[in-house]
Amino acid sequence: MAKEINQQGNPPDLFDAIILAGDRKASRKVKGKNKALLTFGGKPVISYVLSGLIQSRYVKDIFIVGPKEQLEKALAADIARIKGRKITILQQWDNLFENVWNSFLHTIPGYKPGIDPESYRNTPYYHKAILVLPGDIPLLAPFEVDEFIENCAYNEYDYMPGITPDFSLIPYYPNDKRKGIKHAYFHFREGRFRQNNLHFGKLFLVRNKKYVEKMYEHRHQREWKDIVSLAFEILRTEKGSYKSLIYFILLQVSMMLTSVGLVFFSDQVRKLVGLTEMEEIIGILMGTKMKTAPTYYGGAALDIDSDEEFDAVKDNYEDWMAYQRELYESREKK
Repeated sequence: MAKEINQQGNPPDLFDAIILAGDRKASRKVKGKNKALLTFGGKPVISYVLSGLIQSRYVKDIFIVGPKEQLEKALAADIARIKGRKITILQQWDNLFENVWNSFLHTIPGYKPGIDPESYRNTPYYHKAILVLPGDIPLLAPFEVDEFIENCAYNEYDYMPGITPDFSLIPYYPNDKRKGIKHAYFHFREGRFRQNNLHFGKLFLVRNKKYVEKMYEHRHQREWKDIVSLAFEILRTEKGSYKSLIYFILLQVSMMLTSVGLVFFSDQVRKLVGLTEMEEIIGILMGTKMKTAPTYYGGAALDIDSDEEFDAVKDNYEDWMAYQRELYESREKK
């Protein structure tokens, strides 16, 4: 049975989770539909995400936010068979920030819309930590969720995004025999990493919450207008602006050099950008104590952002999940 937050505000053994399945504002459709509601193998994508969560050793109640009526219909069979877990579907708000923040407030026992969030300041819930993830990562495995939470230093930090190194994603690359997925990476002195879509944090302690929305709106950074827009948003922040902008430019230059095959020069540029230093800068921008948490299975990093990526996941789902299971079992034997 889950332990409640104690009076000192320490995290419980189990954590609530929010699945984001909204389709408004900056969300991106795939095959003309909400990504979380695309189907393969007779199930919607979000059903696979839900399955990965409910098998985790650390997840308690699950809150799903998006088009409520469609989600209730798509997940009716899942909710009927899930026992011992509370699954709540919430009607989406206008954007990602509102979906995360309002869903988080609904995880607090007794919360009703209209209650002033500041009323929780002197309560244990002010330090409540929660897992947040999108509804378009069907390759999510429960042991990757566990690995992520175990690697989160939540007694020391207030916001922990997940990252996955490039070598963990090589098994999913396309080749002559199959479709695959190969994303771009952030290039740091310590290595190349991709943000893996898992977020863990104490949202009351993140002061600049709306900055997350700005990062999300320009997250793809595949066109120069996205890059310039994000750079402008970074420059507008009151602290750490210029240093963060310099790091941002160096990251973009390194990514660009790699994309045109100039890996040697990319490696020279990325030596100027340390992951730890970047964590400190992002923490300043967001107004919180921030630290990344690594995972090595790869499934959580493979979100569906295009028709081609969806087709690759659909065609390779069984093989890729079997690969993750084999990796987990081999690690457990050591």
